[in-house]
Amino acid sequence: MRLGSSAMETECIMLLPSVCAVLANPELPIPDDTCLEKLLDWFKVMTCKVPNESLMEQNSCLTELIATVIKQKDPEPCMLSFIFRLTGLLAASVDGFSFLEHLRLLREVFGNRELMQKRTWEDATVRCGWIHGLLSAVQNMKAFQFILKNELIEVILPLQQDRSLFVSSAANQLLIKLLTLPTQQSMNAPVLSGDGHSSDMRDLLQSTSTENREWTNVVKHVGTHVEETLLSGEPFHIEQSLKLMTLACKTCEPWILQILWEKVVGHIESLLETHPTTLTQPLVELLLSVSRTPIFQQADSTISTLLMHFLRTISPAQTGSLASGILNLKNCPRSLSMSAISVFLHPLEFILYSASQQPQDQGLLETRFYEDMTIEEQLCRKTSCIALLGNSLSHIHELLEIITQPYYATHFRPEAILNSVLLVLQMCIGAAIPATPAGSQICRHLIGNVKVQKFAVDALESILHLKGIVDSDSVHLLLEYLRNPDTDSLVLKKVMQATLKYVLCYPDLTAMWPIFDKDLFPVLKKRLCDIRWEVRDSTLELLTHLTLHLQDNEEFPPLLLNSGILQIAMSLLTDHEGYVRASTVSFLGQAIYIMNNKDDKLNSNTIQFTQEGIVSRLVGVLSQDSESFPRRAALRVFTGWLQQCSRLPIENFEETLSVVFKVGCGDFDWEVRVHSLELAEVWIDQTLANTLIPSCPYAVTPSTDLRRKSLSELMLKLKTLQIFDILFVGLHDCDRPVAQKACAVLMSLQKLFEKGDFPTNEVSTNGREKADSILKDCFLTQSSAAQTGLINLTGQTVDDIAEILAALDLKTVQHNLGHSSDYIQKSPHSLLQDILAVAETTVDNVIDCY
Repeated sequence: MRLGSSAMETECIMLLPSVCAVLANPELPIPDDTCLEKLLDWFKVMTCKVPNESLMEQNSCLTELIATVIKQKDPEPCMLSFIFRLTGLLAASVDGFSFLEHLRLLREVFGNRELMQKRTWEDATVRCGWIHGLLSAVQNMKAFQFILKNELIEVILPLQQDRSLFVSSAANQLLIKLLTLPTQQSMNAPVLSGDGHSSDMRDLLQSTSTENREWTNVVKHVGTHVEETLLSGEPFHIEQSLKLMTLACKTCEPWILQILWEKVVGHIESLLETHPTTLTQPLVELLLSVSRTPIFQQADSTISTLLMHFLRTISPAQTGSLASGILNLKNCPRSLSMSAISVFLHPLEFILYSASQQPQDQGLLETRFYEDMTIEEQLCRKTSCIALLGNSLSHIHELLEIITQPYYATHFRPEAILNSVLLVLQMCIGAAIPATPAGSQICRHLIGNVKVQKFAVDALESILHLKGIVDSDSVHLLLEYLRNPDTDSLVLKKVMQATLKYVLCYPDLTAMWPIFDKDLFPVLKKRLCDIRWEVRDSTLELLTHLTLHLQDNEEFPPLLLNSGILQIAMSLLTDHEGYVRASTVSFLGQAIYIMNNKDDKLNSNTIQFTQEGIVSRLVGVLSQDSESFPRRAALRVFTGWLQQCSRLPIENFEETLSVVFKVGCGDFDWEVRVHSLELAEVWIDQTLANTLIPSCPYAVTPSTDLRRKSLSELMLKLKTLQIFDILFVGLHDCDRPVAQKACAVLMSLQKLFEKGDFPTNEVSTNGREKADSILKDCFLTQSSAAQTGLINLTGQTVDDIAEILAALDLKTVQHNLGHSSDYIQKSPHSLLQDILAVAETTVDNVIDCY
């Protein structure tokens, strides 16, 4: 393929020599890093379209740029880094690598030791660019041989310990690439046998094959480097080597990992004893990563022992990620997984013990991983107490999924876990009575602690969801939190979510109705009047979900309608907080489904609220609310009502929709306009479903006359409701999502007329002229200051509109809308022009000085 296959590519190629000349000139300002990154991105695209060798042959300015910059005495760091990465990109293919090698540029760029002695090399940007350049180039064995021949491993290994995290991280990636490249190039690598040992490894180590021998030497060299680093005593250097080993576990062949692991395992054991706190997480990640490799399954593997030892070595408050990782290991020894479970449950076991809530034989654990004194010491200090309980509670969901397995089910009881969680929640509001000094100390730490409360409520919700355990203690405690005026708003939100889960899990709702009537609804009424808007908002969300799930239960509607909640909710349509008004709209949108309940249990105060009254209020919200959130919510509610029209017969609903379409599509908020178009789309689908026009392509098609009559009726309704006006104007909307939605709806309508039912197969000149006129009116409507969202189609017949619709080139419109609004400014051509413009401005300024 030749460059310049498109007009823009041709223009870019014509500018490229001038741009390269600017970049190579040390007297001109260097483009910023962002421009250089974008330029590299463009080159990446070009190398995917054109062979690298052809790209360089047709554009010799690229190799001239590389040669010029690399020979400069003191090039700018960002430019030198750019050259390294550009060279690596061009050398990524075999033909490109050979071409650059023939020009002797590769050694000048990557193997130039003199360059590494210059002051420029001290800049981390340069070192990082050098590594990334090599990383791009190492895609074939020629590059691998180049690195060995020029002894670049001796440069890469020290960079793996570089003081810059960007450099050291890139060096780790490059080393992993070198360790895995030969297998990616289809060399025959040995495979570990069932016991984890490689029967071919010894053969490989003694192999006379040059490639195998060199590769094995690289593996040994890297292993020796890691071994020496682990002995250095420098935490930063040790951490980088641990990260390298972790990457190796994830990407390297088992036999390579076997060589590396045998070199470092002894030093890992020493680190587990003496490691500083900063190395805890890297050690955890390494041990878990190696546990997911075949080494873990070896008969003589010590990894399980290391994991168990590390669990005991680190602080209980730091064990979360390690214990969680152990629980997710495949074929994990049961003793190890039992220990990991115990790590999470032991603090909760101690909580039960400290309050004497359970006899010891009904506790959480049969055997404890820690000494009670160790846990007591941690829980009696506030910081470690919060961390330890947060660690335990945050993993309850994960633990519950595990202990349902037959082996674990005999050792752990979900009911005991539930009791411990409830006790923690009681302690947090001072409702628990501790029986030990340690329990009193823990209570003082937990009272009012929002973090632990949130974890505990999440844990309670998980127990309700996964195990379906519902009891009176849970609901009474949830109600206590709802009543407590000191409960944090975020905790209240979680409590309400748990309350919903509790109700939905309850096996017999008959017993719940008295609680709704006497306890839940009264406290929710108070929360609707809470001074904190977040609480009012969360309460409305809970009521919305309760109504959604329970509206078909004959006992629920009278309870809700007689509770007085509806009266308060109607007043919240004027709340000062927009989020609350939006949630109120959503709640009323669900409550309307129970408004037609004519049950004798309804009192006179309730009957005054009707479906028509709510519809009217929501239309008012759409047309008058000053914030967009309530207006968006109103449109979503109208769409939901239309989709459920068979369940919700609202009088004069089509007239209401006409107003909603007009108001919504003229809104200044683009999301409101999109929701309005979605409403129109649903209306069209509903209308089609009620006519003889089948929506399924395999359905029996009615006769042409009957189909045309149905389509004519549909078109007439669309015109009457001014939906065509809305769609045509939306096509020119300044916000792309609105225009895309309008285009999608129009395209679906256009397909209805493709079977020749209307005389629109051959688009007439008159049809095109009408379409152009309509689109011009749409553009002027969108451009006008007083945007109404409508145009005037009064004089157009149904056939005229069908002809206009057929004349629209909607596929082209859809394609154009697929571009971002600034795609021209972000194009490569614009980028190249910007680089040249900066250079020309600088030259002009220099001339002006004289």
